[in-house]
Amino acid sequence: MNNERFLISYHIRLQGKVDRGLASWLPELSLTEEMDGNTLLDGELPDQAALLGVLFRIHNLNLQILSVEIRNPKVLEAPHGTVQNG
Repeated sequence: MNNERFLISYHIRLQGKVDRGLASWLPELSLTEEMDGNTLLDGELPDQAALLGVLFRIHNLNLQILSVEIRNPKVLEAPHGTVQNG
C-alpha cells in the first residue's frame, strides 16, 4: 500500500485588491498585492476538495478569479507502519 500524501501548492489570482480583513476567511493561504493591482493567494492544500472549499469561499466573497495555477506537489511520507487516509 502506498503511504504517500501530497500537499499541492496553488497560486490563485484575484481581480483587484482584496481587503486584508478577508484573509481570515482564507487562513490556509497567504495574501499578496501584486504590482498590477491584483491579488495573489498562495498556499498548500492537501487535495481538490480543499481547493474547491477555497474556491467556494472566494465565490461567496464575490471576488473574481483570474487564474488558478498548480505548483509542484510535495510528498509527505507516513511513518513506517502507519496508514494515512486522504
